[in-house]
Amino acid sequence: MDRPDSIPLVKSKGHVPFRRVTFAYPSSPAVLRDVSFHIPVGTRVGIVGPSGAGKSTIVNLLTRFHDPSAGVVLLDGRDLRDYRVTDLRNQFAIVPQDPQLFSTTIAENIRYGNLHATDAEVEAAARAARASEFIGALPDRYDTQVGERGSRLSGGQRQRIALARAFLRDAPIVIMDEPTSALDAGTEADLVDVMDRLTTGRTTIMIAHRLHTLRHCDLRLVLQQGRIVVQAPAS
Repeated sequence: MDRPDSIPLVKSKGHVPFRRVTFAYPSSPAVLRDVSFHIPVGTRVGIVGPSGAGKSTIVNLLTRFHDPSAGVVLLDGRDLRDYRVTDLRNQFAIVPQDPQLFSTTIAENIRYGNLHATDAEVEAAARAARASEFIGALPDRYDTQVGERGSRLSGGQRQRIALARAFLRDAPIVIMDEPTSALDAGTEADLVDVMDRLTTGRTTIMIAHRLHTLRHCDLRLVLQQGRIVVQAPAS
């Protein structure tokens, strides 16, 4: 919920510190324990760790689906709870492992990244995501119906639609939650360059299943049992 004195946020710089953050679900042990790290503006951070280590919880705290049990998450020097929730969430473009596509056209699925985008902007985003080639080969091109949950598209094509949404959104912070873990190695390799261009100059948090996906990151955080056990420049 918004605080009564919450403030507007138009476009953040993307400076994100976590300061001694602990989080626990009700009646459960802590998922994160005294976690601290600092993401400078424009830095790409890779987060790795086993299932249940707390990787997705960090993302949920940053986007305020939950608030810390202790400690504070900051954006541009202010507690996230100071901002209006809608304004805060507008600062993020999220590329998930399994993109949620709707039973409508390709154009409308891309436009979900920015509901006010023109057709030209939608097509520019598709080109940036290297989706325009497969779209152009379809009989109805951008008017092609994707089917329920994108059933008429391959996994790689669905992920390109998600990347096109992110380009269209043009947000200062990009979150990638294991975006290629469900893809074969060849398709993943094709998308790595697209992801590199999307994240250049933007604060980025990438949760990865395969370590080599993080090779373009500046910083790597390794989580185990809710704690950061390694915090070092990515190699």
